[in-house]
Amino acid sequence: MSGFTSVQFKANDVLFWTGDVADKLYIVEKGAVRILDSRSSHPFATVGKGESLGEQCLLAHGVRSASAIALEDTDCIAISGEGLRHMLASQSPLMTPLFEALLLQLHMHNSLLR
Repeated sequence: MSGFTSVQFKANDVLFWTGDVADKLYIVEKGAVRILDSRSSHPFATVGKGESLGEQCLLAHGVRSASAIALEDTDCIAISGEGLRHMLASQSPLMTPLFEALLLQLHMHNSLLR
């Protein structure tokens, strides 16, 4: 599919920093990624096989609200935000607002974890 690529990260590689442009969604195929709070840099979540991170890429002009660092050698599928938005647009017109609502809920949940 267009916009999907395989990427590999070594342990301690940074996937993205807080404040970076949110341009990709990552699905972890192998390994684990730690999510760090933007203010304290303390970890508040770990994402493992079959889980995703970087959902902010669905929002136009989205910005990363946390940092993500590989805990170990990690393989991911990276999906460009543009490719993901295009895929959603080709589905029901309800898909984009639904995903935006889910992103808001996820953001609120993550804020409570911090």
